[in-house]
Amino acid sequence: MKQAESTMDCDIGRCKALCCHNCAVLTKGEVSELVTHVNKEYSLELEPKKFFREVRGEGGVYYAIKMIKGRCIFLNKENRCRIYLCRPTLCKLYPVIDIDKVDERCPKSKILPVEMLIGLKRRYDEEIDEDIKAEQTFLFV
Repeated sequence: MKQAESTMDCDIGRCKALCCHNCAVLTKGEVSELVTHVNKEYSLELEPKKFFREVRGEGGVYYAIKMIKGRCIFLNKENRCRIYLCRPTLCKLYPVIDIDKVDERCPKSKILPVEMLIGLKRRYDEEIDEDIKAEQTFLFV
């Protein structure tokens, strides 16, 4: 799947980082992994309380990436992700937002090869926490 992922070169000028206007939700373990990876990759110390807010759902407690004026806190002024190499799985799988749902507002969603979308949906099914899937927590803010 790495090959498919690497061909997802977005045209940020066209979409203005629509994917980063969704609120990705992570488990506590995913937040820990993200903090560790960001520290190693970018030499940044992330304080979880500054970048994530606790969300209570039917399946437990989750951590939503904080949004500033409807934009992901990790998005810079040029509409680029400041932690791109370490971004959460939900972000990597975009425009897939559920096992059988694609965000059609994303310009790439209309031109991605069917095989790539199938692969992204398969990864969503395999890699996203079951409780997060049940909550449908890739929220649109």
